[in-house]
Amino acid sequence: MSPTLPSLPLVGRARELAALHERLDAAIAGQGSLVLIGGEAGIGKTALAEALCREATERGALVLVGRCYDLSETPPYGPWVELFGRYRQIEGIPPLPAAFAQRGTVGEVTSQAALFQQVLDFFATLAAARPVLLLLDDLHWADASSLDLLRFVARHLATLPLLLVVTYRSEELTRRHLLSPLLPALVREAAAERVDLRPLDDAAIRALVANRYRLAVPDAERLVAFVQGRAEGNALFASEVLRSLVETDTLRPSGDGWALGDLRRVAVPPLLRQVIDARIARLDAAAQRLLPIAAGVGQEAPLAVLGALAAMDEEALLGCVEAAAGANVLAETADGLGVRFAHALIREAVYEGISPARRRLLHRRIGELLAEEPQPDPDAVAMHFQRAADGRAVPWLIRAGERAQFAFASATAAERYETALALLDATNVTLSERGWLHYRIARVRRTTAPRKAIECLDEALRIAAEVGDRALAALSRYSRGLCLCYQENEAYRHEMIAGCDALEALSAEEQERIGLGPDEHGLPTITNARGFLVTQLATAGPIAEALAMGEALLVGKPRFTPLGEVGWLNYGDRDAGLGDAYALSGCVAEAHAAYERERACFREVGRQSGNHTIIELLLLWLPYHADHPEHLERLVEEAADSYRRTGYDQYEALASLPVLMVAGRWAEVQGRADAARRGIQGQQLFRGIATVVLSGLQRAQGAPGAAWSSVREYLPSGPVTVPGTLALPVGPPLLREGAALLLDADDLDTGMEWLEAHDRWLVWAGATLGLSESHALWSRYQRQSGDRVQARVHAERALAHANEPRQPLALLAAHRLLGEISTEAGRYEEATHHLDASLALAAACAAPFERALTVLAAAQLHLATDAPAEARTLLDEVRAICTPLGAKPTIARADALMAKLNAMRTTAPAYPAGLSAREVEVLRLVAAGLTNPQVAAHLFLSPRTVGQHLRSIYTKLGVPSRAAASRWAAEHDLT
Repeated sequence: MSPTLPSLPLVGRARELAALHERLDAAIAGQGSLVLIGGEAGIGKTALAEALCREATERGALVLVGRCYDLSETPPYGPWVELFGRYRQIEGIPPLPAAFAQRGTVGEVTSQAALFQQVLDFFATLAAARPVLLLLDDLHWADASSLDLLRFVARHLATLPLLLVVTYRSEELTRRHLLSPLLPALVREAAAERVDLRPLDDAAIRALVANRYRLAVPDAERLVAFVQGRAEGNALFASEVLRSLVETDTLRPSGDGWALGDLRRVAVPPLLRQVIDARIARLDAAAQRLLPIAAGVGQEAPLAVLGALAAMDEEALLGCVEAAAGANVLAETADGLGVRFAHALIREAVYEGISPARRRLLHRRIGELLAEEPQPDPDAVAMHFQRAADGRAVPWLIRAGERAQFAFASATAAERYETALALLDATNVTLSERGWLHYRIARVRRTTAPRKAIECLDEALRIAAEVGDRALAALSRYSRGLCLCYQENEAYRHEMIAGCDALEALSAEEQERIGLGPDEHGLPTITNARGFLVTQLATAGPIAEALAMGEALLVGKPRFTPLGEVGWLNYGDRDAGLGDAYALSGCVAEAHAAYERERACFREVGRQSGNHTIIELLLLWLPYHADHPEHLERLVEEAADSYRRTGYDQYEALASLPVLMVAGRWAEVQGRADAARRGIQGQQLFRGIATVVLSGLQRAQGAPGAAWSSVREYLPSGPVTVPGTLALPVGPPLLREGAALLLDADDLDTGMEWLEAHDRWLVWAGATLGLSESHALWSRYQRQSGDRVQARVHAERALAHANEPRQPLALLAAHRLLGEISTEAGRYEEATHHLDASLALAAACAAPFERALTVLAAAQLHLATDAPAEARTLLDEVRAICTPLGAKPTIARADALMAKLNAMRTTAPAYPAGLSAREVEVLRLVAAGLTNPQVAAHLFLSPRTVGQHLRSIYTKLGVPSRAAASRWAAEHDLT
């Protein structure tokens, strides 16, 4: 009888085991983590992970295992479905998340984000009750949705007593493999421990032989060399070679030890398949007949299915299973209802030994049997019919695609539909069915591969026209518009409107057939196909068109629809679009109400939209509520969290850009803007937002060439760019940036062209946002042109637009502008009022660079009012703020003003008694007989300020009255 073989895969793995134990200790202590175990097939990955699982169980942790299996079509969230299927609720631990409560499949979910959050909440509650270890085995066979969920859960492990262990075959990971780019991301985001298993060396095999077989030293060395010569360090191969030697009595017990025969006469096959074939050949005929059937079913096979396929009664079946288990080929599942192969490589070897003709027959029989089950798995049925080259695979593939689509596993859905389409050529389906399949493929591919989706939709439209299917034509037209929108193609508007019109023109029966009939209150659902279009019109303009369309859609109640074109998210898009339009047109209260409706809609389906949040931040909160930075930070985190949940890391960098710019965290702005621009492809609006922020940073840091490159990237035609060709959060801001760069270079003529283009754009769009900034730039243009009157007019208009509706940052800039203009005109009291207001707003907005610009203006005011000490102090503050920011132009202005102050120190006239220049001006006017109000009017001061100057004069001269001061002025030739 063969002895129990030692746990060979763990031999020589002391370092790896220590790392795993350390992670387990940390998880039990409350700090979860992720471990990635990689290596070639048979190297011992699963054995290592299962050893850790056993230890975790002994230490009181709950262990859940989910596996992926080759030679079968992995369903959406396949390993997670299996993992949750093994969960048994007991007192004190939570029920399964709703999405996985229906064991063996994914239940109805409203969004992928909702599913992910359910899973995370479940694990958080579960881990609070007891430590948890999750094992996802053979993840190189996982579907895309499973990997997305892995990434999401991994990001939140650090705060949970949960250890997540993943195994995968490293040789399977080509560059195009889904898992390949995910591994470095997991290491970066979740601080994952990577354990890369190497082949066992001679020392490991030698230690095994010494501990288990107690051979004489020469025999032990012969055995080590023999095993390594054939297994080459592969743990499974080595185990099977040793097992073969024991089974053939070449390695046998002898007294208190073991004896090794002549290895030169042993014909141990070099290939694992041959080793397994030899072992199977020693089983009886019934067991040999059962194994290929089991291999055809899968890595795991229910006993009921095996019995039906093999036409065996229960007793005969169990006898075969026991014999195969004794040969270490099969093992019973924990629940006793099925069997699994001892290793995936054993199953592969058995399956490869089946002739192609018998494989097809076997798969057809399995498919027919599984299809008759009460709740058949469409992926499994489709896979078996597909391998049997049976046309029945097509409808099952479509069912599998629908299931994946409703589980928000779009990549899996697309693969199923495309496989079905490829098989249609060999089947007799109707032309209409072919058209609908093209539509289905387009729908799940339109965000990731819009060009391919358009090709499918064009074919669907051709077929719809040929067969007269108006519903297919309407949905395909609408989806085509969406694809064009994703491609930044201006034709999207025409296509989407045509699609909406066609949908609304369908008969009641046609609408009902595609799930777009009235809701339970009798209100129309079909009209809300325009919801997404509202968001596009709002940011592209004209705004009035978006408002008219959005407000007309404020009827009905959201609901799910089978084909997914219209439903909850369209309502959310509708309200988000209305919020955008209201914000752009200055209707702040209405914008808040619309955005809140959008939030409520997305909350209803357990989802939030980072894209909508970024636009809300940019169009509503930053312009109108910048003096509440805590709210801005909350929105930034909300958007970032949404992107983290859905894996769109490149957008996460974008979320904080505008707020970081205002907050003066410019080093972060540079890095995040570069990351966002690199990562966001095919999304003109969001790359454009990053470019707007980046160009502003480049100009503020004195890099006009780089700033112009950023501006020209989106405005290659400059001021002749047609309004509407860029989104409103991108086009007008970049026109303003270009105008400012031209004014910096004193190119007034070209600068005027850019300002005029900007104003045309705002008028065309009907936008209120941007008007204050426009007048501020026109004021600057007039100042540089020498027209101080018009400069003040535009500055006052900038202030008025910034006040109604109130826009703190625009208001800050307008007050500063009027402060500078008033200083130049000698209206110092008025300048003080405006600059004080600007400084207060800079503090409220926590905007250091804006404060530096206003402090610089205040220093100019102090210089004009002969207060050099105060001016120096302010200039020092400007440098302190701007130096870490790298704001070179502002530092240069401060340096120039400081140089002027230094020159004044040596050339300024010295007045008697320490009087300042301003005090001499006041004294001369008083000595001339002017009253305080008259002096104030003459010097553009307030009477109160004149009184303050007179008190200072009396003190310096040592005189008690106005008359005495006048006499002193006459005596010292100051009259």
